Amino acid sequence: MARIGKFLLCVLAIIICLEVLVRVWGYSEMYLYDPIYMPYAKSKEIPYVLKPDLANVRAHGNIYINTDELGLRSLNPGEKYPPKSPNEYRIAFIGDSVTFGVGVATKDTYAEVVQANLNRLQDRYRVKVFNFAESSYSVKEMVATLKYRVPEVSPDLVVMGIIINDFYLDRTPGVDKWGYNTFGGPSKIVNKFPTIKLILRNLHLSYVIRDVLARIMEKKQPEVQLMQGKMPEWIDESYRYIIDFKKIAAADGYQYLVLSIPTLGQDGSQFRHIINNFKRDKIPYFDVSPLSMDFTESQFRASRYDFHPSASVHRQISDKLSGYIMKKYLEIGSVEKAK
Repeated sequence: MARIGKFLLCVLAIIICLEVLVRVWGYSEMYLYDPIYMPYAKSKEIPYVLKPDLANVRAHGNIYINTDELGLRSLNPGEKYPPKSPNEYRIAFIGDSVTFGVGVATKDTYAEVVQANLNRLQDRYRVKVFNFAESSYSVKEMVATLKYRVPEVSPDLVVMGIIINDFYLDRTPGVDKWGYNTFGGPSKIVNKFPTIKLILRNLHLSYVIRDVLARIMEKKQPEVQLMQGKMPEWIDESYRYIIDFKKIAAADGYQYLVLSIPTLGQDGSQFRHIINNFKRDKIPYFDVSPLSMDFTESQFRASRYDFHPSASVHRQISDKLSGYIMKKYLEIGSVEKAK
C-alpha cells in the first residue's frame, strides 16, 4: 500500500508540474471560454447561439465580449435597437469564427470596422451592422441563421463570409447544459459526463492531451485539392447552401453578397472553382481571399497559437469591403460592374 501511495503521489506531482508548465506555455489560453452558448429554441437547424445580454465574458481566442439583446456580439452589453429609421442602412453579417472575430477585440472585427468606415466616408445613410456569425458554423448553419434570425433586424444587405472549410458540414458542434460546445472526436466520451467535463475544462493540461489524441485518432478533415478542374465531392454537395442563401435573401427582399475570406497558408486559389460557380449561378461575390499573401504567418495570426486572422487582417478586409459596398450597394462613387 505504501508503494501504491508513493506512486500515486508521484503521478499527482507530475500532473501538477505539467499543468504549471502548460499554463506558463500559454497554449491552452485560446481554448478557455465561459459558458456563453445556449440552444436556439426556434429551430433545430441552428444548434447553438450566444446568450443575450452578456457583459465582459470570455469567448474563444482569449477575448472578452459583450452581447446585445439578440445574442449578437456587440460593443455594449444588452444593447437594444429602435425601429429602423428611414435613412438607416442595415447590414447583417453571417459566418463562422473569422467573421465573429475570434482572437480580436469587438471594435477590430471587420464587421465593426466596415460600419465605422461607411459612416465616416458618407453621410447619406446611417449604417448599422449586426454580426450573426458564430464559431464553427458551416454554410448549413449560416443559411439557417439567414432564414430564422436575420429577419429580426430587417437588413438591407446580407453578407455571408466564408472560408473553404465552411463547406465541411460535420464541423459544427452542439451545446451542453452548461453552455459549452460539445465537439466529437476524443471529446465524445466525456461529452456523456458533463460534470466531469466541466472539471476538465479548468485543467489546462487536458487541452494539450485532447489535441494530441485528436491528431492520432480523429479522421482528418478533407483537404481542398483541385482534381481535373473540379473541387472535392464534399464541397460540391454542400454548395447547394449557397444557392439556398441566394433564394432566401432574394425572397425576403435583401441585397446579398458572398464574401470569400483569407485563410492562413492559402493564396486564394482554393476558391477558384467555387467562384466559377458563383458566376454561373449569378451570385454576387467579393473575393478577398488572396489578402493572406500580404502578411507573414506571424502577422496573419491573431496570437501565437491562434490561426484566426489578426486585427490587421480584419482591417484590410474591411477597407476593401467598405469600398465595394459604397460603390455597389450604397451607390456612392463610381459604380463598379457587378461580378
